[in-house]
Amino acid sequence: MSLLSPAHDAFRSRLRQFVDTHLLPHADAWEQQAAFPRDLFLTLGRERFLGLTQPPALGGQGLDFGYAVVLAEELPRSKMMGLSLSILAQAHFFVPLLASLGTPAQQRAFLTPAIRGEKIGALASSEPAGGSDIVNATQCTARSDGDCWVVSGEKKYITNGPIADFVITLVRTKPAPTTTSFALLIIPTDTPGFRVKQVLRKLGMHTSPTGWLAFDQCRVPKDLTLGQAHLGYFYHTQNLNEERLVGAACATAAAKLVLDDTIRYLKARHAYGQPLSRLQAVRHRIADIAAELEMARRFVHSVAESYRDGRTEAREIAMIKFKVIEIVQRSVEQCLQLHGGAGFLEENWITRVYRDARVLSLGAGVSELMKDLVATYLRL
Repeated sequence: MSLLSPAHDAFRSRLRQFVDTHLLPHADAWEQQAAFPRDLFLTLGRERFLGLTQPPALGGQGLDFGYAVVLAEELPRSKMMGLSLSILAQAHFFVPLLASLGTPAQQRAFLTPAIRGEKIGALASSEPAGGSDIVNATQCTARSDGDCWVVSGEKKYITNGPIADFVITLVRTKPAPTTTSFALLIIPTDTPGFRVKQVLRKLGMHTSPTGWLAFDQCRVPKDLTLGQAHLGYFYHTQNLNEERLVGAACATAAAKLVLDDTIRYLKARHAYGQPLSRLQAVRHRIADIAAELEMARRFVHSVAESYRDGRTEAREIAMIKFKVIEIVQRSVEQCLQLHGGAGFLEENWITRVYRDARVLSLGAGVSELMKDLVATYLRL
């Protein structure tokens, strides 16, 4: 059984119409504002785009993972990679944690409203002093005090953090640098002691709000602990697999759109008495880009199919996270080069994608860490 069926194609058509009608017309304005309307999540919730793979009992549609891939592939048509990131973060970054680990009370209070777009969530792991080295670098602590955790510390580079109603936060519960020293806590952002320390300005992804969050003696009821206390590290690292997969699907789709736009440009642009598309060096470069992107897309789809069927191919997902992203970044850079001076203009959305794609080898695990993981799987 392949990843996508005629039913997925029908969903893609409906989603594409939504993107073309409700998102694409606002691309230039929202990019300039570096913001999008908060009530967009309510619209997405009403359209039932935020809980595709979650059970109907929780407000979702109970669909297979192929629908998540379609969502990730169609959002870049908005020409806003930042907005695509924020929507995917709401739909797939923290939702699996609440769906698999949340108590019925937690799911009613946070998961179902998030699927409806009534509450915005965020997932907070990275800190100012360290990102990928969670075990040693995490300094945000949770001290047990009766029926509460007392949380102190900071989180940085948090997607949707500045607009979140709650933040699922990885905290250190024991001083020992071990994998069993962490918990995941659901922290409402109206908790006394919580604040957005700074809304971060970034090289790209301008339509995705990114925050530096601070926790000053925040008292968090222990019934807002996700799963078992002290197992948060394992929950978080396993959850990253879905984030990396949907991110790669989104990135390859964006690169394909860039390639399509580049081909149209090369056919229309003339030099030396003929379209640029007739020059052999240009044609061969385009052929190389197309081949690499097709291989990348098929790799992502193959692993997504396994994920849909309940098999998490962690080694392959780590490969995707660095190798597919390398292909995406290289493809976008070469397409920009083929645009000549036009590729350096702010009005050209390819310029935005070039900036936006730079973060793809940094977020959700840097490429160097992914290569080390693959080497470990290979028993090196």
